[in-house]
Amino acid sequence: MDEKDNIELRSEKVRNLIGQIPPVIIRAGISVIFFIILVLLIGSWFFKFEYTIKSTATINQNTDSLIIKLKIPANEISKIKTGQNVILDFNNIPNLYNEKLVTEIQNVPNILVINEDGGFYTAEIILPEETKIESGRTLSIKKEIKANAVIVTDKISLFDRILEPIMAIFNKRE
Repeated sequence: MDEKDNIELRSEKVRNLIGQIPPVIIRAGISVIFFIILVLLIGSWFFKFEYTIKSTATINQNTDSLIIKLKIPANEISKIKTGQNVILDFNNIPNLYNEKLVTEIQNVPNILVINEDGGFYTAEIILPEETKIESGRTLSIKKEIKANAVIVTDKISLFDRILEPIMAIFNKRE
């Protein structure tokens, strides 16, 4: 019975392999991979991109002004502030490709509208009648039109963008 208890589980070759320090190539490879990951994390902290909200806009010509009504999704309203840029894109209208109108949010809406499309806030922007688009031409609207709108909220680092959903999960648990 003493012989059964004294069984050697690993051979001498296996014990030597387990006890060895990894060769230089493997250690260098692990160091290079760690260094690349570290550089990517540091780069994601400094690399910033514009955080935007896509929306639709309805443009009407009044007697002395242009009235733009932005449809802002309800879950994005906390990111909207006065003075943020709004870029209206007329690509959905024939013969107006790459024509854009850049304006600003004048006031933050506080009335929530709920319909079959979802929950939205409607921001109203009033521009003078002689409004010029990016190409320098004057914009004149004869009937109500719809345009694509992009609201540029702020610049956010890639690191923060990745970390934001994770932090939201931890904040919900508390």
